[in-house]
Amino acid sequence: MVEQVSFTTAQELIDFLSPLDKKQWPRGTYVFRGQRCSSFGLVPSAYRSQNTISARSMWQEYGGVSGSRQVFFEYNMLLSFLHACDASGLQVSGDSIQVRQLLDNGIRFSMDPAEWPPTELQPALATAQHHGVSTCLLDWTWRSYVAAYFAASSAVRVPDTNNELAVWALRVDFSNRWEKLSLLTLPGGTTANLAAQAGVFTVSGIKATAGETFESTAVEYQEDVYSNLVGPNPGLIKMTLPTSEAPELLNLCADLGVKGSVLFPGYEGAAREVNDLAHAYPSIFPKRWGK
Repeated sequence: MVEQVSFTTAQELIDFLSPLDKKQWPRGTYVFRGQRCSSFGLVPSAYRSQNTISARSMWQEYGGVSGSRQVFFEYNMLLSFLHACDASGLQVSGDSIQVRQLLDNGIRFSMDPAEWPPTELQPALATAQHHGVSTCLLDWTWRSYVAAYFAASSAVRVPDTNNELAVWALRVDFSNRWEKLSLLTLPGGTTANLAAQAGVFTVSGIKATAGETFESTAVEYQEDVYSNLVGPNPGLIKMTLPTSEAPELLNLCADLGVKGSVLFPGYEGAAREVNDLAHAYPSIFPKRWGK
C-alpha cells in the first residue's frame, strides 16, 4: 500500500525530495501534496465531514448524505461562486454560455450523481478550489518543493510540536488507467496561482446512486493508486517530519526560491510571506525582518 518514509530533520526531507534524483523521481511520474498533519487523509474539501461547510452539516437534520444531496451541495457551491464572480466582474477560466446552460439544468446531476462533475465544469471548479471553495478536487503540484512549502507553511500556523507534517507523492504516469479517480491538468492561464504552483488536481467522482448513502474514499485507499503499475516506483509515498522542523523547512524552501511571494503572485503572496515568517519565528521576527 502506502510506502512511508520518516525524517528527523528538514534538510533530510529536502534532500530526499530533490527533483535531480531521477531514479527516485522520474520526470512526469509523480505529483506532490503537503499537509500540516500526517494523520490527515487525502480527502477533497467537499467530502470532509469535520468541515463547518459540508454536505454533512447541510443535511444532518434530514437523515444524512445521499449521492444526490452530495451533488446538490457541490453544485450550489460552484454556482454561488460563479454568481459572486459575476457580481465582482471577474472572469472565471472555462466559463461560457454553454457552461451556464449546463448549470441551469442542475437537477440532472442530482438524479444521476455518477455524471458529476462533468468535464465542462472542471476548469471553473479548479478556480473555485484554488480560492478556497469546497469542491471534489484535491490540489497537487508537479514540484516537490512546492508541496514541502505548503506542509511547512500550514504547520507553523497551527503549532503542535508533538505532531508530524506530511508530504505525499502520488504516481500518475498510469492515471489514464484509473477508473474511480481522474487527473486534471489545466492551462497555466487558468489562474496565476495555478501557474506559479505548477498545480494539478485529482478529481473524485460520486460513486453512489441518487438515494444511496454517500461515503467518500480517501485517495490513499483508492485501488486505482496501486493497480496497473509498471516498474519499481510505488504508487503512493508518504514522507513525514516533526512539525518542530517546519520553520527550518520554510527556510530551506525559501533558499530554493519557493516562498509565498513567488507561489501567490501579487499582494496576497507578499502578505503570506510576511505571515509565514511571523508564525515561524514569533519571538525574533522583528530581528529577522531586516535580513
